[in-house]
Amino acid sequence: MTYALLNRLTARPGQRDRVVGNLIESGKHFDGNAACLVYLVAESADDPDDIWVVDLWTSEDEHSEALQSPELQPYFAETMPLLEAKPEQIEVRPRGGKGPP
Repeated sequence: MTYALLNRLTARPGQRDRVVGNLIESGKHFDGNAACLVYLVAESADDPDDIWVVDLWTSEDEHSEALQSPELQPYFAETMPLLEAKPEQIEVRPRGGKGPP
């Protein structure tokens, strides 16, 4: 069964571009990871500080393991102070549509 998250991050005022850049750069570490089916970074259309990240993984364990990667830790350390609060994570169950299974 796949593991899917919708992540809402709220950047401190004026910091959204830096956060988005960090998320995109850190996400490149998933390019070679077959367990990562979707990693999408999007800016809110109506809030200048909100960022959404969509994660779709083959399993929760694979997702957790990927986040422990030493290569990602500097991105976390740089990004967290740029956020208003801890990211909100909403676990969802994909049911169908276009895209990966």
